[in-house]
Amino acid sequence: MKIIRSDFLKNAGKLFSGSLAAQAIGFGAIVFLGRMYSPEEFGELDIFMKMAVVLVAIAGLRYEVAIVVEDDSKTAQDITRLSLILNLFISLLVLLVVISFKSSIASFFKLSHPNILYALPPAIWLLSSTDTLVNWRNRAREYGVISTNRIATSLSGVGYKLAHPFLAVVSGNGLVIGQILGQVVALIHIVFKLPFSLFQTSGDAIRTVAKKYKSFALFSSPAALLNILAVNMPWFMIATFDGQAATGHFGNAYKLTYLPMSMLALALGQVFFEKIARIKSDKKEAAAMSHQLISLMFWAALIPVVILAVWGDQIAPVVLGDQWHEAGIYIQITILFYFSMFLTTSFSSAFSTYNKLNFQLLYNLAFLIFTSCALYFGYTIGGSTRVALAWFTIVGAVLRILVLNYFFVLFGKNLIAKTIFALLFTGILIYIGFGIKEGF
Repeated sequence: MKIIRSDFLKNAGKLFSGSLAAQAIGFGAIVFLGRMYSPEEFGELDIFMKMAVVLVAIAGLRYEVAIVVEDDSKTAQDITRLSLILNLFISLLVLLVVISFKSSIASFFKLSHPNILYALPPAIWLLSSTDTLVNWRNRAREYGVISTNRIATSLSGVGYKLAHPFLAVVSGNGLVIGQILGQVVALIHIVFKLPFSLFQTSGDAIRTVAKKYKSFALFSSPAALLNILAVNMPWFMIATFDGQAATGHFGNAYKLTYLPMSMLALALGQVFFEKIARIKSDKKEAAAMSHQLISLMFWAALIPVVILAVWGDQIAPVVLGDQWHEAGIYIQITILFYFSMFLTTSFSSAFSTYNKLNFQLLYNLAFLIFTSCALYFGYTIGGSTRVALAWFTIVGAVLRILVLNYFFVLFGKNLIAKTIFALLFTGILIYIGFGIKEGF
């Protein structure tokens, strides 16, 4: 089977075109935003959004993933309703926590404006509900709707962030306000013309689907929480050990590195999830498709990764402004981890597809423990954010490469030979790049 001759890339292309447009809007705006807002303001936005994203990972207890897996359309609708109800319930619980522990949370993360935490529950509800309905649209193969949704989200959010400094009547961090506004637009758009009503169901139907897919709540939900904690742990530790300015530098380094790659990974991953769920029993076809996809992803990202690894310290100040040199150093340190993360993300649905949720839970727990320890000892022994990120990159990349090879064993054909080639070839190109930069 040739991916490039199937509808796989056509559907992924629809998603990626929307992601690319949304990313282009954000990337173009960051040239101005980096000069309009301080590293501390970016750091506050990053910590706020990372807290929201961590809680979104469990807001629907991962039942939203089952929307795509379920074969029966009526049952899939009931799963969607269940997920939306859980999203609201978790958001209300978070509101109670914020009311009770606002000062302590703000102090721990060195937030300059504690009241920003009151916006956390609505942000969680908006993000999680949108994610649930995106899964429904993905199941229905409405890739055009998903693509348009990403563009609308980016346009509205970025538009407000750029306008905020000129709106004297509105106070607060314009980056945070713009982010929430973008999510409001995203939910309104994705809800439009849904083919079913939230309340056209029964308690028995909701309980039935909850029981049928309880493994998602018992295994996938904790696994997703551990995974998102591990991925976002650098933000939390940098905020705790080094403050909001360093967090802002790291956050913008991420925006210039993994965020563009993640758009492609997300688009390919969503289509791959739907496709692999249908052909998982055919090992030959699954292996052929997955190997073609990994090759496509590696070659698509290789040159940008090498350029950022070698010249990241010079690129960041040009894009963001002179105050962002440290962000460029962080790019050079972390880019290889984000490269490995990019290659892994599109295939992570294999855990759900092949019912390996218990292994996913164990792996994510190990990833969280090892990468957190790497960051902690990087700070306590190395004494700086740069050292901590270097340790995090090494440990995280090794673990990502290992789980990627595990996925391909599930698909039917291991990835060992390609892994060795990729490591050697990437290392040689980076070495040559530094040689060119330093004049050999």
